[in-house]
Amino acid sequence: MANEPPIQPAVGIEEVRAFFVAELPFTTEFGIVPESIGVDESLARFIFNNRMIRPGGEIVAGPILMALADTAVYVAIFSRAGIVPMAVTNDLKITFLRPAIGRDVLARGRLLKLGRRVAYGSVDLFHPGEPDRLLAHATSSYVMPDE
Repeated sequence: MANEPPIQPAVGIEEVRAFFVAELPFTTEFGIVPESIGVDESLARFIFNNRMIRPGGEIVAGPILMALADTAVYVAIFSRAGIVPMAVTNDLKITFLRPAIGRDVLARGRLLKLGRRVAYGSVDLFHPGEPDRLLAHATSSYVMPDE
């Protein structure tokens, strides 16, 4: 059927990583890296760094977690559409559930809808090994470029 998802992602993780290094170097400075890509899903990691914490302890700053969530949805879009440099965030809503303290953070992105003009996804953020103890949950939409 035409609406069934493909069996494998449109691009591989190495191609995604190369794109990030070449076109989005700030993500490396933030410590954010794409980890994996599957059909309609992605995994991105924030590599803990004391420069990205908020005052008062080893709590990862909220803007870093928001960037991580945004990255996870962006990469999930690539799983279906291929690398789309000009897809842009239209909306990002995040709910912080508990502090991310002193460790790496993973963001599992899921592409929920890919339309001709808009893509919509969700993201769960958690510490490695603790996928059931969410640090935050986000939803995001992207505007897709004209072809």
